[in-house]
Amino acid sequence: MLKLKDSDRPIVDGIADLLDGAGGLKRVRRVQSAPMTLDRDIWAKLAEFGWLGAAVPEEQGGVGLGVREIMLLLEHAGMRLMPEPLVPALAASVILARCGKPAASLLSAVIAGTSICIPVETALTEKSGKLDGVTASLSEAYAGDVFLVPVDVGGTIKAVVVAHDTTGLSLENQPTVDGGALTRLRFIGVDLSNLPVLATGAVAEEAFAEARDLTRRGYAAMLTGLMDAALEMTVQYMKDRKQFGVPIGTFQALQHRAASLSMLLHTSRALLHESCRAVGPRRPIAALVAKSYISDSAMQTVKECVQMHGAMGYTAEHDMSLFFRRAMALSVAGGDAMSCRKQLHAERQRLQDF
Repeated sequence: MLKLKDSDRPIVDGIADLLDGAGGLKRVRRVQSAPMTLDRDIWAKLAEFGWLGAAVPEEQGGVGLGVREIMLLLEHAGMRLMPEPLVPALAASVILARCGKPAASLLSAVIAGTSICIPVETALTEKSGKLDGVTASLSEAYAGDVFLVPVDVGGTIKAVVVAHDTTGLSLENQPTVDGGALTRLRFIGVDLSNLPVLATGAVAEEAFAEARDLTRRGYAAMLTGLMDAALEMTVQYMKDRKQFGVPIGTFQALQHRAASLSMLLHTSRALLHESCRAVGPRRPIAALVAKSYISDSAMQTVKECVQMHGAMGYTAEHDMSLFFRRAMALSVAGGDAMSCRKQLHAERQRLQDF
């Protein structure tokens, strides 16, 4: 466990009390069994606690947490398998905050929890004033009321607001095993002149870049918390479960496996929090490294935790199945390990050529 500062306690205790009080893993099981549903009560409480404005400066109505504190919040949300789309909502709030006055009213709605805003990573190209095409898959975007889309207009990026009910826009949802979905936005002849533009040029580009890096680190943080909780559950099981009259945790082979997973967890957490210190050109590289490494580490951890629970670990009735499903979804959210490594190579090459 990361050593906490006194100032960290309100963050950790706040998100823990909220999610545990809402039902903990029992609520997660209900959500996983009802695909693409959003607990509006929890979303309202996230707003009440101020977490939807965690990444927004205080002067703009947010809480103004630093990157490290945001990752701590998401890590402890990940321990409890929180299914709500908090990561993309935080990323969207970053974009809106950077866009200033044109985005002020939408930012206020996002912080208040009355609007769920989802950012799109890849840019669409405007042709003759229209938007046509399909975005890459977005994790947890099924609940979005509004989407922030980067649009390439003659080589200049614009940050454009697209409501979910915009004429010519359709959502293609592919359900995931944890009750969420991968969503693609399909644009057919959407009139760009009817869409609000929040920012243009360098401001828009940097806003989307910062949101993209927060998304990757955010999902990495949730996976780190998930790994921690899964390993803790497994170690407790090894203490309680007996074979041949002794706890199975006394078996050296299982001790070695648990120790290896513990090292994997500590390495992942260290890498995550080191990435929080990266600024400038190092920031996207650090975010890609963290997401790619922790995605692989989390899947390895939950697979071994399932195995160490024996046959019942493979059943849907056991809580470990909830961790396995959520890990599968989070490992691809914001880019899976392979795609992040490809982007990492491209980013490093870009910096070398610069």
